Amino acid sequence: MSDKLILLAEDNIVNQKVALRQLLKLGYRADAVANGCDALEAMTRVRYDLVLMDCQMPEMDGYKATVEIRRREGTSMHTPIVAMTANALQGDRDKCIAAGMDDYISKPVRPEELQRVLDGLFAKSNNQASQVSDPQTPPPVDLNRLYLALGDDPEEFQEILDLFLDHMPVSLEKLRLAVEAGDASEVHLIAHNGGGTSANCGMTAMVTPLRELERMGREKQLSGAAALSAQACLEFERVKLFLAEHLQTVAAQ
Repeated sequence: MSDKLILLAEDNIVNQKVALRQLLKLGYRADAVANGCDALEAMTRVRYDLVLMDCQMPEMDGYKATVEIRRREGTSMHTPIVAMTANALQGDRDKCIAAGMDDYISKPVRPEELQRVLDGLFAKSNNQASQVSDPQTPPPVDLNRLYLALGDDPEEFQEILDLFLDHMPVSLEKLRLAVEAGDASEVHLIAHNGGGTSANCGMTAMVTPLRELERMGREKQLSGAAALSAQACLEFERVKLFLAEHLQTVAAQ
C-alpha cells in the first residue's frame, strides 16, 4: 500500500464507489467528498498528496474548487489536481488547465489510465521535493538571456517576442496531440524544437518539461508524458504573466 493519500471529489455515489475501489486495487488510500465545498473543507483538515476532481458537481464544481485551492496555496505549495471529465473536447481540456489542474482523465475512468497519470504526477512531485533547497521560486524568465537573444532594438525585440508568444501555443497543442496519439517521434521533434527555442530566449521555466519530453520521445517511452505536457502549458502561462508584468514595468519607467 502506497503512503500517498488521495482526495476524491465526486458527487455520483456509484462513480465514487467505483473510483475508490480502483484506487484501492492500485494500492492507494483515499477519502471521498461529494462537491467542491466539501473538498476545500477536507483540505483544511488533512494534507492530501493528490486530488481527483470531478468537473461537474453541485454547490461548487471542480473548476471553481481548483481555482480556490490554487489561490489558498499561493506559491508556497502545489497539490496535484487531476480533472475527471465526461468530455474530451479541446475546450474542456483548456478549461481544466486554465483552472490550475495538472492533468485530466476522461470518464469512464480506466484503471490503466488512472495508474499512468498518478505515477507521472507522484514521480514529478517526488522529484520536485528532492530538489527544493531554496524556498524562493526562481523567476520563469532569465531576463539577461532574453535581452541578449532578442537584442536592444525595441521593434525587433517586440517582433521576436510576439513570434515566440504566437507560435508556442500552437506547438504545445501539437505536442499534446502527439502525446495523446502515442507518437513518440513527433513528441521528440516538437519538444526538441520548443525546448531549444525556450532555452535560447531565456524562457527557463519551460525548458525542464520540454527537455524531459524530448528525452521520452527519443527513448520512445511516454509514461507520464501527459502530465509533463500539461506542466509545459502551465509554465507557458507563468512566462506570459511574468513578461506582461515586466514589460509594463519597463514601459512605465
